[in-house]
Amino acid sequence: MADSSSTDPERPPLLHRAGAAAASIGSLGQGRPKLRAAIQWGLIALVFACLALFLITQWNKLPNYDWRFRPGWLVVAFALLGVFYLLQPTLWIVILGGLGERADATELRAAWAKSLIARYVPTSALMVVGRVVLSERAGITGRVALASIVYELALGVNAAVIGGAYFFIKLPSLQHHDIRYAVLLVVPIALIALHPRIFKPVTDWALGKLGREPLPQALPYSLVLLLVPAYLMGWLMVGAGLFTFALALQPLPVDKLPYIATAYPVAFGVSVLTFILPSGLGTRDATLATALDAVLPLTVATAIAVAFRIFQTAVELMFVGLLVLLARLKRDGDREHPGAERQGGELEPAVAGDRGKREQPEDVPRD
Repeated sequence: MADSSSTDPERPPLLHRAGAAAASIGSLGQGRPKLRAAIQWGLIALVFACLALFLITQWNKLPNYDWRFRPGWLVVAFALLGVFYLLQPTLWIVILGGLGERADATELRAAWAKSLIARYVPTSALMVVGRVVLSERAGITGRVALASIVYELALGVNAAVIGGAYFFIKLPSLQHHDIRYAVLLVVPIALIALHPRIFKPVTDWALGKLGREPLPQALPYSLVLLLVPAYLMGWLMVGAGLFTFALALQPLPVDKLPYIATAYPVAFGVSVLTFILPSGLGTRDATLATALDAVLPLTVATAIAVAFRIFQTAVELMFVGLLVLLARLKRDGDREHPGAERQGGELEPAVAGDRGKREQPEDVPRD
């Protein structure tokens, strides 16, 4: 049978068409306000329907367990997760700056937060598309927004791999095998993989397969070496939050804090590999339950892992609501004081009719 590319040479490859379709979602309904509003509300309904399904699924997975609450530890867990959710959009803004673009930080944090809940839709593709569209509205060009997401994922995964090395070394089943220390080799490998001379060509090739333009530029390696520890610190904060959350329900030996804290980066890495599931549904919880199983009975470990996921989702939604509210208050303030559009080197969000077309600040360094 003849190859389809030979019978229709003008037709772009499948991956090109898929990439183009994803990139065009943000322009659906353009020039037709009613259709555009219907699409936007439909996507919002889809996101929250998937989120509700996710929460119901998690709730139904809770096993029977004699819950004992210690509210003090819950407050500590809440604080650790709060710092994590404040850190993540800040690091993304740093990535955008490293790629040579800046915009209003409040609007960018709101864009990051809004797109976050879209990952509960299967495949998490809507999160990427939503972030690009919202970034363009805030004044970031689309290809730079996409490049920043690629870097954000790569940095997060590499940091998770580095943090997970300690977890594997401390696995009870590997304690009598010296070969477990070989996992430390992933640390230099992960750092080398992010070097511009390696990361950019590989990423440009992958983007080319999707019919997308190559990365506009690579992050300076000095910035990469600062961002990887920052992302690792974020994962460890969530892991420490898991430990303190577990303390609120069940006594745990303090010396298990590093082991349980480094279990979260591993769980994140596993959920990335199963990206087709909404927010790593099931895989992340199973990994955390396995980590807790080393110090708790399996039923108790499973209960705590699932309960923590519900707790984390609740904190996440509160965080999203807060950042969206702050952005709305700022926009209201800008309308009341139109003369204060540019402050501290930040740009006014681009209007809908001129999305992605903006002036580039002259003081932004281009590496």
